[in-house]
Amino acid sequence: MANHDKPEKEKPSLVQTYPEKQETVVLRPASGIISGHVEKPEPAPWEKGAMLPDSGQIPIIHYGETAEEAEASDANSTTDVAGERKAAAGDISETTKKSEGKPRFILTEHGMMAVTDTDKSRAAVNANETDAGEPADSTDREKAIASAGRSVMNVKENETKETEEPSKPEYRFPPLELLNPAEKTEQRRSDADVRKQCLTLEKTLADFRVNAKVTGVTRGPSVTRYELEPAPGVKVSSVVNLADDIALRLAAPGVRVEAPIPGKAAIGIEAPNITNDMVSFREIVDCKAVRDNPSKLCVGLGKDIEGKVITIDLAKMPHLLIAGTTGSGKSVCVNTLLAGIMYKARPDEVKLILVDPKVVELTNYNGIPHLLVPVVTDAKKAASALHWAVAEMERRYKSFADTRVRDIKAYNAQAEEKMPYIVIVIDEMSDLMMVAKADVEDAILRLAQKARACGIHMVLATQRPSVDVITGIVKANIPSRIAFAVSSLTDSRTILDMGGAEKLLGKGDMLFYPIGANKPSRVQGAFVSDEELNRVTDFIKKQAIPVEYSDEVTNVVLPSDSQKDAKNASSGGGDAPEEDSQDELLDDAIRLVLDLGQASASMLQRRFRIGYNRAARLVETMEELGIVGPATGSKPRELLLSREEVEYRFLKKDNFSDTQ
Repeated sequence: MANHDKPEKEKPSLVQTYPEKQETVVLRPASGIISGHVEKPEPAPWEKGAMLPDSGQIPIIHYGETAEEAEASDANSTTDVAGERKAAAGDISETTKKSEGKPRFILTEHGMMAVTDTDKSRAAVNANETDAGEPADSTDREKAIASAGRSVMNVKENETKETEEPSKPEYRFPPLELLNPAEKTEQRRSDADVRKQCLTLEKTLADFRVNAKVTGVTRGPSVTRYELEPAPGVKVSSVVNLADDIALRLAAPGVRVEAPIPGKAAIGIEAPNITNDMVSFREIVDCKAVRDNPSKLCVGLGKDIEGKVITIDLAKMPHLLIAGTTGSGKSVCVNTLLAGIMYKARPDEVKLILVDPKVVELTNYNGIPHLLVPVVTDAKKAASALHWAVAEMERRYKSFADTRVRDIKAYNAQAEEKMPYIVIVIDEMSDLMMVAKADVEDAILRLAQKARACGIHMVLATQRPSVDVITGIVKANIPSRIAFAVSSLTDSRTILDMGGAEKLLGKGDMLFYPIGANKPSRVQGAFVSDEELNRVTDFIKKQAIPVEYSDEVTNVVLPSDSQKDAKNASSGGGDAPEEDSQDELLDDAIRLVLDLGQASASMLQRRFRIGYNRAARLVETMEELGIVGPATGSKPRELLLSREEVEYRFLKKDNFSDTQ
């Protein structure tokens, strides 16, 4: 190691502090050790391209477990002056590979010095200062430096951590403070009013020669239930048939008779309260039943008449059908389920596909990391999303077969890369059934039958619970249902296969009929306002978590212009012929329509084994030619021309031209 001869003179020490690195550079002076307390440290001289004080030597960094090992590495040291200046100043990004796990030393004219931890280096320096500020003798100075060197050996360096790439920010669950606290309603029936209602109820039944006694009263958030115990020999039907008369005597807009109450030998008469107690979303999210449930798809729904929190677990349902008229609370229920998932599951645990044909209900969820694709607002694109879900279901089952497991829970227990649950929410199903009923119904049916085990679940909502929207085959495969207030007994039977929903009060009053239950239970749904939803979604969006939409889903549901052009220009494996040329199946399709007397895309799909898009184009072509009429909802198109006219004008056109 080279030595540089310099005239002996007292030189100041160089103690530079770099707070951002939590380090202090300590260099040995010519005589004595001087404290290096610096309140506002200036940049090191070599950081500005200068030499060390009173030295013509450029500092060079060496690495080793000891000073001797570092000094022995002098022959292998780098000659990159700029890099060594940066290294000496504490910037080790260019020399990380050489220095991993080893202390650093600076070669100066005074010897091999260490770059140390701030507090320990200062302690080593200050401990050996003389009281009078005079330089210590040579022996003390050597001991102090040796002590400082030993303290450096015990410090674990963290240079490698500083050079690692920053990891993705972790998902932080929204705090409860973003939600409004529960508000208690003071205007409720007094005990005297309740006793008066009980006497009125008993007297009304007695007037109709029905002997029954009120044995209990339960006041819920929206209704009060009176428990009747009929006398021996009194038929239950005699009480049920008096529902309208009971409502009249109680001055109630309507009553619902529950006969019998599950688990009790009593008949329930449910009458609405004067004012409803709002069930806040905050108290539902923070309840023990939701918090302690390990399922990522367990969310709170509301409270029953007894004030008990009702939860639903989509993993067990496994699909949910929600129906109710406008203003009944259907959309609020959907938002409650989605917000509950965001409070329960991280984006890598649950993914969402949201379909909102009404455009205004679910679009505020755009930008949250849980989404696989931006909120779909077009009914035709929603059909594509359902078909992607079917393909994803088949792909997952193939992975299960390869790993010899039966469901997603067993797969995630042994797989390194976990499969997320997928929840598909359709806010208005009737629009989809009107635009592409065959495609939508087929995809929903396949998902309802098979998707439970692979972690794909559906929530279907509609405000028009008619049989052409909730078909028998759909209802048979979605056993879990929620009915809000509907306008008629027929609509109630369409949803629940029984009456009762026509007696509901609206504003979140629902009948919850889960899979496995003998009869539905009355629940007051939790209320979450638009302001609360915006605060929750804004909190999630501001976490700087990258929103990574699935390219696979996006390409299927929202294809780019180039993809659309490529699709239109290709035959798609015989399923999508060029639009500039006439489809080779057109003549056969016309003959089939003539034989059947009507036309529909689903019929052409089955007969010719083609895709929906091609079948729909064939029907549209026949409409342009004037052969069939326009679409009339879900009904087949009518034939407008006679067989003879169609054959003369279209099917035998080429032969006719040849004879002219």
